Amino acid sequence: MVRPSLRAAKTRKVRVPSKTVIRKVQKRAGKPRCSKCGAILGGVAFGPPSKIRKLSKSERLPTRMHAGYLCHKCLKEAIKNELRAQ
Repeated sequence: MVRPSLRAAKTRKVRVPSKTVIRKVQKRAGKPRCSKCGAILGGVAFGPPSKIRKLSKSERLPTRMHAGYLCHKCLKEAIKNELRAQ
């Protein structure tokens, strides 16, 4: 079993044009979380940026206000507070 501190990144050896071998570290992205409460966001794609870039816009994020930033519960509260302030 690998130490927990080493599990977050994937390393591999890469040969560069100057014939030297370097270790390339690729960090793994975590699941997207709500900026207010920290809950995991549903419907938002996660993974390496190279894979997310290949998805269409509708596959990456839901089509609603604050998608990718707030979970559905926090969004409901934000809409309520905005309407009450008017």
